[in-house]
Amino acid sequence: MESFGAYLRSLREQSGKSLEQLSHSTKIAVTNLDFLENDRYDLLPPKVFVKGFIRSYVKELGLDPENVIGKFDEFIRDGEMPDYSDAEKSIFVNEPSKSSFIYNPWFTRILTGLGILSLAILILTGVTRLFVSTKTSTEAVTGRESVSVSQRAPRQDSSQAPTSDPQQTRSGKKVLEIKASGNAWVRVEPDGGPAEEFMMAPGDVQIFSANKGFRLMTGNAGGIRIRFDGRVLPPLGKNNQTLSLTLP
Repeated sequence: MESFGAYLRSLREQSGKSLEQLSHSTKIAVTNLDFLENDRYDLLPPKVFVKGFIRSYVKELGLDPENVIGKFDEFIRDGEMPDYSDAEKSIFVNEPSKSSFIYNPWFTRILTGLGILSLAILILTGVTRLFVSTKTSTEAVTGRESVSVSQRAPRQDSSQAPTSDPQQTRSGKKVLEIKASGNAWVRVEPDGGPAEEFMMAPGDVQIFSANKGFRLMTGNAGGIRIRFDGRVLPPLGKNNQTLSLTLP
């Protein structure tokens, strides 16, 4: 019995279309389409997005997507594919073997030590910068003639300062900043144009600009933080939760 990916490939080949053509018309990355045709569900986003890929894929072939989605569900029930559950694991986390050196207690202690050392260096660097900044400011004030209060530029309270970047305001662009706190698959579509798909690791930052807004999808709502037009949004959801969001 052929696999579901082989079934999709046969539909595409009958239509005479290439993966590149489907990628261009569906805005789905060629790599994801290739994973789909080769049954590499371990490298694809959660099931809700895989079904979206299949729907777009089949529509571009001029076929009934509901019929193919039904076959997809049959393959899952028949055990031909991974049994997706409602609480799907993150697709980006590979659990190491129990025999891996990662489980060695010495490895854990070394990591903990490195973490403490990094934190100490970070704190020391911050204190040093603060000291140098304060010293420089003091020298600048004592080395120049005093000016009247009316001549001085008003000091802006950081708590009242606008969060948006002046450069962004001048340009009139909408700016989206995504910072990952965990492993996350993300898809960003600016102004309804070509979408970008990528995987983010903890600490990664991606910045996009658009004239009007964005459509954002992710497979790990709790693993990313969003700043839109200079405003930090509240947490989008839970870890490994799929999410589709339109901004503004």
